[in-house]
Amino acid sequence: MNTLEITQQIQQTQSQMSLTLDSPKSVKLQVKQISLLQKQLRAIKKEVNANIRNINQEASQSGTDSVVSVGLDIFGKHKWAGRLRAETRRAIEREKKFSRQPYLEIKEAIDNLILKGDRLKFLAEQYLINQQE
Repeated sequence: MNTLEITQQIQQTQSQMSLTLDSPKSVKLQVKQISLLQKQLRAIKKEVNANIRNINQEASQSGTDSVVSVGLDIFGKHKWAGRLRAETRRAIEREKKFSRQPYLEIKEAIDNLILKGDRLKFLAEQYLINQQE
């Protein structure tokens, strides 16, 4: 799933996450709904983490030894070969960071929504306790 689809799912979940303190029975049902939405968010987060792992794995598999740097090593230009490999490593790291950034932002949004759900459930519990008194 790409970042746009994930973002749309998160926005849809966010629009469904609300709490209306009207009656104890309704509030209990809303708490169950919020818990279900949080489970859905955690599942999305696992998928996002898997995408990040794939990006990291692809970056680690890209070799830093190019034909040019091997050629430079063969002809005794070790300093230039080392510089070329270092620049290649830096370029791979920059690309990895750039590729991961949208997923890291999505993870932060998911964490914030899960936290919002916890706050709503806390408010619901307070309401239910006050209704029993």
